[in-house]
Amino acid sequence: MLQRIKINGLTWSPDKNKASVLDNINIEFEENQFYGIIGPNGAGKSSLVRQIVGLKKPSSGNILFDNVDIQSIDKNNIAKKISFLPQSFYRDIDFNVYDVVSMGREPYRNYFQALKKEEVDIINEALEYTGCIKIKDRSMTTLSGGELQRVMIARTLVQDTPWIVLDEPVSNLDIKYQLELMDLLERLRTEKNKTIISVMHDINLAKSYCTFIVMMKDGKVHEYGNCDEVLTKEKIENLFDLHLKLFQFIV
Repeated sequence: MLQRIKINGLTWSPDKNKASVLDNINIEFEENQFYGIIGPNGAGKSSLVRQIVGLKKPSSGNILFDNVDIQSIDKNNIAKKISFLPQSFYRDIDFNVYDVVSMGREPYRNYFQALKKEEVDIINEALEYTGCIKIKDRSMTTLSGGELQRVMIARTLVQDTPWIVLDEPVSNLDIKYQLELMDLLERLRTEKNKTIISVMHDINLAKSYCTFIVMMKDGKVHEYGNCDEVLTKEKIENLFDLHLKLFQFIV
Protein backbone atom coordinates (compact mmCIF):
# COMPACT_ATOMS: atom_id res chain seq x y z
CA MET A 1 0.00 0.00 0.00
CA LEU A 2 1.37 3.39 -1.01
CA GLN A 3 2.16 5.91 1.70
CA ARG A 4 0.30 9.18 1.29
CA ILE A 5 0.08 12.61 2.83
CA LYS A 6 -3.39 14.03 2.20
CA ILE A 7 -4.27 17.64 2.97
CA ASN A 8 -7.97 18.37 3.39
CA GLY A 9 -9.38 21.90 3.50
CA LEU A 10 -6.32 23.23 5.30
CA THR A 11 -6.60 26.84 6.40
CA TRP A 12 -4.14 28.58 8.70
CA SER A 13 -3.73 32.04 10.13
CA PRO A 14 -1.19 33.02 12.80
CA ASP A 15 -3.83 35.31 14.31
CA LYS A 16 -7.63 35.05 14.33
CA ASN A 17 -7.84 38.73 13.46
CA LYS A 18 -5.57 38.45 10.41
CA ALA A 19 -6.12 37.09 6.92
CA SER A 20 -5.31 33.44 6.33
CA VAL A 21 -1.78 32.61 5.17
CA LEU A 22 -3.08 29.26 3.85
CA ASP A 23 -6.60 29.13 2.44
CA ASN A 24 -8.48 25.87 1.85
CA ILE A 25 -5.54 23.74 0.66
CA ASN A 26 -6.55 20.38 -0.81
CA ILE A 27 -3.74 18.24 -2.21
CA GLU A 28 -2.29 14.74 -1.97
CA PHE A 29 1.35 13.60 -2.01
CA GLU A 30 2.32 10.01 -2.85
CA GLU A 31 5.52 8.17 -2.01
CA ASN A 32 8.65 8.01 -4.18
CA GLN A 33 8.01 11.27 -6.04
CA PHE A 34 9.91 14.56 -6.13
CA TYR A 35 7.50 17.44 -5.48
CA GLY A 36 8.54 21.02 -6.13
CA ILE A 37 6.52 23.81 -4.50
CA ILE A 38 6.93 27.10 -6.36
CA GLY A 39 5.30 30.51 -6.30
CA PRO A 40 5.91 34.21 -5.57
CA ASN A 41 7.08 35.48 -2.20
CA GLY A 42 4.28 35.45 0.35
CA ALA A 43 2.40 32.65 -1.44
CA GLY A 44 2.42 30.42 1.67
CA LYS A 45 5.05 27.89 0.53
CA SER A 46 7.07 27.81 3.76
CA SER A 47 3.91 27.83 5.85
CA LEU A 48 2.63 24.80 3.95
CA VAL A 49 5.72 22.67 4.52
CA ARG A 50 5.73 23.59 8.22
CA GLN A 51 2.17 22.33 8.40
CA ILE A 52 3.17 19.10 6.67
CA VAL A 53 5.82 18.32 9.30
CA GLY A 54 3.44 19.20 12.16
CA LEU A 55 5.16 22.37 13.37
CA LYS A 56 1.96 24.41 13.16
CA LYS A 57 -1.64 23.52 13.97
CA PRO A 58 -4.22 24.27 11.26
CA SER A 59 -6.96 26.79 11.94
CA SER A 60 -9.27 24.36 10.13
CA GLY A 61 -8.93 21.24 8.02
CA ASN A 62 -6.34 18.53 8.57
CA ILE A 63 -3.32 16.68 7.23
CA LEU A 64 -3.48 12.90 7.14
CA PHE A 65 -0.39 10.69 7.08
CA ASP A 66 -1.61 7.26 5.99
CA ASN A 67 -5.13 8.27 7.10
CA VAL A 68 -3.98 9.40 10.57
CA ASP A 69 -4.25 13.07 11.52
CA ILE A 70 -0.67 14.29 11.84
CA GLN A 71 -1.65 16.44 14.83
CA SER A 72 -2.53 13.25 16.73
CA ILE A 73 0.93 11.72 16.16
CA ASP A 74 3.48 12.56 18.84
CA LYS A 75 6.49 14.58 17.72
CA ASN A 76 8.94 11.73 18.20
CA ASN A 77 6.97 9.44 15.90
CA ILE A 78 6.57 12.19 13.30
CA ALA A 79 10.37 12.54 13.37
CA LYS A 80 10.60 8.85 12.40
CA LYS A 81 8.35 9.40 9.37
CA ILE A 82 9.25 12.87 8.06
CA SER A 83 12.54 14.77 8.29
CA PHE A 84 12.65 18.52 7.74
CA LEU A 85 15.41 20.77 6.47
CA PRO A 86 14.47 24.42 7.14
CA GLN A 87 15.70 27.46 5.22
CA SER A 88 18.26 28.32 7.86
CA PHE A 89 19.83 26.72 10.89
CA TYR A 90 22.45 27.59 13.44
CA ARG A 91 25.95 27.23 12.05
CA ASP A 92 27.90 29.13 14.70
CA ILE A 93 27.77 26.34 17.29
CA ASP A 94 31.11 24.63 17.72
CA PHE A 95 30.05 21.03 17.08
CA ASN A 96 31.92 18.94 14.58
CA VAL A 97 30.23 17.43 11.52
CA TYR A 98 30.05 13.92 12.96
CA ASP A 99 28.26 15.10 16.10
CA VAL A 100 25.71 17.10 14.11
CA VAL A 101 24.98 14.21 11.74
CA SER A 102 24.64 11.79 14.67
CA MET A 103 21.89 14.02 16.11
CA GLY A 104 19.63 12.56 13.43
CA ARG A 105 19.37 9.44 15.61
CA GLU A 106 17.74 11.34 18.48
CA PRO A 107 14.16 10.13 17.74
CA TYR A 108 15.35 6.56 18.29
CA ARG A 109 17.44 7.04 21.45
CA ASN A 110 17.08 7.94 25.09
CA TYR A 111 18.92 11.05 26.23
CA PHE A 112 22.62 10.47 26.90
CA GLN A 113 22.41 6.91 25.56
CA ALA A 114 25.58 5.82 23.78
CA LEU A 115 25.40 5.10 20.07
CA LYS A 116 24.97 1.45 19.19
CA LYS A 117 27.19 -0.20 16.60
CA GLU A 118 24.38 -0.32 14.04
CA GLU A 119 23.77 3.40 14.55
CA VAL A 120 27.46 4.16 14.02
CA ASP A 121 27.23 2.18 10.78
CA ILE A 122 24.18 4.23 9.69
CA ILE A 123 26.03 7.49 10.44
CA ASN A 124 29.16 6.45 8.56
CA GLU A 125 27.09 5.30 5.57
CA ALA A 126 25.29 8.67 5.45
CA LEU A 127 28.60 10.54 5.64
CA GLU A 128 29.97 8.48 2.76
CA TYR A 129 26.81 8.78 0.67
CA THR A 130 26.72 12.56 0.94
CA GLY A 131 30.46 13.05 0.45
CA CYS A 132 30.95 14.29 4.02
CA ILE A 133 33.23 11.57 5.35
CA LYS A 134 36.39 13.62 4.69
CA ILE A 135 35.05 16.57 6.71
CA LYS A 136 33.50 14.60 9.58
CA ASP A 137 35.95 16.01 12.14
CA ARG A 138 35.65 19.63 11.05
CA SER A 139 33.78 22.25 13.05
CA MET A 140 30.47 23.39 11.60
CA THR A 141 31.75 26.97 11.83
CA THR A 142 34.36 26.28 9.13
CA LEU A 143 32.06 24.89 6.44
CA SER A 144 31.09 26.49 3.14
CA GLY A 145 27.41 26.81 2.23
CA GLY A 146 27.53 23.72 0.02
CA GLU A 147 29.29 21.65 2.66
CA LEU A 148 26.81 22.76 5.29
CA GLN A 149 23.83 21.71 3.17
CA ARG A 150 25.39 18.29 2.49
CA VAL A 151 25.95 17.80 6.22
CA MET A 152 22.32 18.59 6.95
CA ILE A 153 21.20 16.17 4.23
CA ALA A 154 23.41 13.52 5.88
CA ARG A 155 21.63 14.25 9.15
CA THR A 156 18.24 13.68 7.50
CA LEU A 157 19.53 10.38 6.09
CA VAL A 158 20.58 9.28 9.58
CA GLN A 159 17.08 10.18 10.77
CA ASP A 160 15.99 7.38 8.42
CA THR A 161 12.59 8.71 7.35
CA PRO A 162 10.77 7.76 4.15
CA TRP A 163 9.77 11.42 3.59
CA ILE A 164 12.13 14.40 3.36
CA VAL A 165 10.71 17.93 3.38
CA LEU A 166 12.96 20.89 2.52
CA ASP A 167 12.44 24.64 2.50
CA GLU A 168 14.55 26.23 -0.25
CA PRO A 169 17.54 23.89 0.15
CA VAL A 170 19.62 25.52 -2.62
CA SER A 171 19.05 29.16 -1.72
CA ASN A 172 22.27 31.19 -1.51
CA LEU A 173 24.35 28.39 -3.06
CA ASP A 174 26.54 28.76 -6.15
CA ILE A 175 25.21 26.93 -9.21
CA LYS A 176 27.79 24.12 -8.80
CA TYR A 177 26.55 23.34 -5.29
CA GLN A 178 22.92 23.76 -6.34
CA LEU A 179 23.32 21.06 -8.96
CA GLU A 180 25.28 18.79 -6.62
CA LEU A 181 22.59 19.06 -3.97
CA MET A 182 19.75 18.48 -6.42
CA ASP A 183 21.59 15.45 -7.83
CA LEU A 184 21.91 14.12 -4.28
CA LEU A 185 18.19 14.57 -3.58
CA GLU A 186 17.33 12.79 -6.83
CA ARG A 187 19.63 9.90 -5.87
CA LEU A 188 17.86 9.66 -2.52
CA ARG A 189 14.57 9.27 -4.36
CA THR A 190 15.76 6.73 -6.93
CA GLU A 191 18.29 4.77 -4.85
CA LYS A 192 16.86 5.06 -1.31
CA ASN A 193 13.15 5.28 -2.22
CA LYS A 194 12.72 8.59 -0.41
CA THR A 195 9.87 10.97 -1.18
CA ILE A 196 11.04 14.57 -1.57
CA ILE A 197 8.88 17.67 -1.02
CA SER A 198 10.84 20.86 -1.57
CA VAL A 199 10.07 24.57 -1.73
CA MET A 200 11.95 25.95 -4.74
CA HIS A 201 12.50 29.25 -6.53
CA ASP A 202 14.51 28.15 -9.58
CA ILE A 203 12.11 26.97 -12.28
CA ASN A 204 14.95 25.45 -14.32
CA LEU A 205 15.88 23.20 -11.40
CA ALA A 206 12.25 22.33 -10.74
CA LYS A 207 11.82 21.33 -14.39
CA SER A 208 14.99 19.23 -14.37
CA TYR A 209 14.45 17.30 -11.13
CA CYS A 210 10.84 17.32 -9.97
CA THR A 211 8.21 14.80 -10.99
CA PHE A 212 5.30 16.94 -9.79
CA ILE A 213 4.86 20.68 -9.32
CA VAL A 214 2.66 22.53 -6.83
CA MET A 215 2.13 26.16 -7.81
CA MET A 216 1.02 28.39 -4.93
CA LYS A 217 -0.37 31.91 -5.02
CA ASP A 218 -2.15 33.99 -2.35
CA GLY A 219 -2.19 31.09 0.10
CA LYS A 220 -3.90 28.71 -2.34
CA VAL A 221 -2.86 25.87 -4.63
CA HIS A 222 -2.87 27.65 -7.98
CA GLU A 223 -1.93 24.67 -10.18
CA TYR A 224 -0.89 21.08 -9.53
CA GLY A 225 0.34 18.31 -11.79
CA ASN A 226 3.36 16.81 -13.50
CA CYS A 227 6.03 19.14 -14.87
CA ASP A 228 4.93 19.00 -18.49
CA GLU A 229 1.35 19.89 -17.54
CA VAL A 230 2.18 22.69 -15.12
CA LEU A 231 5.42 24.35 -16.19
CA THR A 232 4.12 26.05 -19.30
CA LYS A 233 4.87 29.60 -20.36
CA GLU A 234 1.28 30.70 -19.84
CA LYS A 235 0.91 29.19 -16.37
CA ILE A 236 4.22 30.61 -15.15
CA GLU A 237 3.29 34.06 -16.46
CA ASN A 238 -0.03 33.84 -14.66
CA LEU A 239 1.57 32.62 -11.42
CA PHE A 240 4.11 35.42 -11.22
CA ASP A 241 2.07 38.14 -12.96
CA LEU A 242 4.69 38.74 -15.62
CA HIS A 243 5.30 38.45 -19.34
CA LEU A 244 8.11 36.17 -20.45
CA LYS A 245 9.83 37.41 -23.59
CA LEU A 246 12.14 34.40 -23.51
CA PHE A 247 11.32 31.07 -21.94
CA GLN A 248 14.13 28.53 -22.24
CA PHE A 249 15.39 25.98 -19.74
CA ILE A 250 19.16 25.97 -19.56
CA VAL A 251 19.72 22.84 -17.45
